[in-house]
Amino acid sequence: MPISTHDDDRLEAGAEHWVAQAAVGGLDAAARLVWAGLALALVNLLLAGTLSPAGRVYLVLGIVAAALGAVQLWLLIRVAIDRRLFGALAEASALAGMAASLASLDQALAGLGWGRPVAGGRSLARRARGALRFLHWAAALAALQLLAALLLLLLR
Repeated sequence: MPISTHDDDRLEAGAEHWVAQAAVGGLDAAARLVWAGLALALVNLLLAGTLSPAGRVYLVLGIVAAALGAVQLWLLIRVAIDRRLFGALAEASALAGMAASLASLDQALAGLGWGRPVAGGRSLARRARGALRFLHWAAALAALQLLAALLLLLLR
């Protein structure tokens, strides 16, 4: 049964657990991609630093790699936080039920200033789709770092 894209997504209790677990898996993959992108950023910075006396294009590519690396560091923080939260939701869903877990999560996030309380809250499926966007961002940033590395090597 495919998950719809409506705000009022409601799943069976067993399915909620697996949606949370799928989000954890996707966030684990996103973290690996971010780490790969950060390693490429370091390589790009080293290449750009050694090649920058040969031309401005290397300096520009180094700045691009550094900017992408800064975005990747922010993404790594978000992925790590969301991964822990979805892991806790997967465990808590069996004990207190998903609706109660989501409500207490919303309350805690609002208390930290990390979110606004929303009437009715977002469904687990919608939250998981939002978190899995980080996987797409991680892949795109790693691909951009790889492209920058290839350009640095090919332009030598």
